[in-house]
Amino acid sequence: MTRRKTNRRPEDIKKILDKLIGKIGKAGPGKKDRILAAWKKVVGEKAATHSRPVSIKRKVMTIEIDSSTWMYELNLKKKHILGDVKKHLGEDKVKDLRFRMGNIT
Repeated sequence: MTRRKTNRRPEDIKKILDKLIGKIGKAGPGKKDRILAAWKKVVGEKAATHSRPVSIKRKVMTIEIDSSTWMYELNLKKKHILGDVKKHLGEDKVKDLRFRMGNIT
């Protein structure tokens, strides 16, 4: 089996870094802050002290909660909370909420 020879030259490192920095910049500073602020508005200050969003993957927001009592409370309000989260962050950003026990600091 023979290898194909290509005439591709190595790409300049400056171009690679510029592309990478551009992609990072598009994510925007303060994205995490915006999500945390939206969470506080949606669930209220008291519930926000016992819970926090930790990730959004495949349009599922994972929220860590510090006690089973708050887990139960937020699960009861899950449908309402999801609707409000969609209003604050955008309909296409979050499709579901997943609660889990965790350490809130």
